[in-house]
Amino acid sequence: MLKLGKITIGVIIVCFVIGIGVGILMFAPFSPVAPFSPDYKIDQTGYPMPPTQKTDQPDHLVTAAGKQDYTLQVDGVERKFIAYRPTNLSDELKVPVVFMFHGSGGGGDLAYGETGWKAKADAEGLMVIFPTALKYYVGSVEQTSTNPAKKSRTTYQTKWNSYELPRVLDSQYPDQKLYDDVAFTRAMVEFVDEKYAVDTDRLYATGFSNGAGFTSRLALEMSDVFAAFAPTAAGALGRASSQIKTTLAADGIEVTPRPVIQIIGAVDPSLTNGAGVKAFPLDESAVSEGSPLKENYVNGFLDFEQLADEYTYSSTSDTVSFTYAQSLIADDNEYQLIIVDGLKHIYPNGKNFNFDVADIFWPFFEQYSL
Repeated sequence: MLKLGKITIGVIIVCFVIGIGVGILMFAPFSPVAPFSPDYKIDQTGYPMPPTQKTDQPDHLVTAAGKQDYTLQVDGVERKFIAYRPTNLSDELKVPVVFMFHGSGGGGDLAYGETGWKAKADAEGLMVIFPTALKYYVGSVEQTSTNPAKKSRTTYQTKWNSYELPRVLDSQYPDQKLYDDVAFTRAMVEFVDEKYAVDTDRLYATGFSNGAGFTSRLALEMSDVFAAFAPTAAGALGRASSQIKTTLAADGIEVTPRPVIQIIGAVDPSLTNGAGVKAFPLDESAVSEGSPLKENYVNGFLDFEQLADEYTYSSTSDTVSFTYAQSLIADDNEYQLIIVDGLKHIYPNGKNFNFDVADIFWPFFEQYSL
């Protein structure tokens, strides 16, 4: 009979026990057990994962800086806009935001590349939003030097839903739906506030041509959101502002006067033709009683702003400026109208004309907050 020492027997027993344990682990179905630390979690394979590092998160989920394209569902359709935040800004720095509304037939990409606001954002440390309007069939009257007879023309182009849009829709397409661009703007503001660090007391709106008309609409309908407005090459309220305010009040929308600066070209044909003049005067007669600018621009904004009909006049070699700042409600509201010599129907960016309109609008904007 084979004799084994005590140590040998002990080794055999230990190996036997280990073998049984290995067999159980190999053939028994695996059932994950709770990890030793409550900071551990079980991943999809059943194995514990190391604890996640805990960090203090900023109040806002800051999306990637630079140029970002976004879409939102508003009023049953997909809406697009570009958000630009300079890459050198701290993710947690709350900055002002300018909303730039393009003209008829334009889009967010065009405004991003040609308005000068991207460069202004880089220079001043602010964000800029460049939204895109929806398309409509629009009827217009065309008249050229070679064919002086007026003829109707239909275009399918982007248009902001300004107060003027219903009037210019082509009657050959009677079932066109007017989409709610004010709701779209509010949705953009909410999105930007959620995704970026922004100063919601310093939001501003500017627009060109049809975008200027929409900017003027926002001055009435989103005065609770924007601190100041800057339409250019359009945006007349005329004498309709009182009627509009009455309609808005009936809908429960309170209008708060906010500062407005407006630039128009002395030889902008889209404005001079409608006024029946070849050019707007570059002197104080431009806003004299009964003049086209006084009737269509100044009076409407004085009513909206609740300002006295008294102005401060200034001029340069190529501009005249009228600043109405005597408030009837003891507020910091004001209206400034600038007429530029030689300026046609463009949004000046320093390349297509001898000044960049963003260089004028931004110093005006940054004076004001909600």
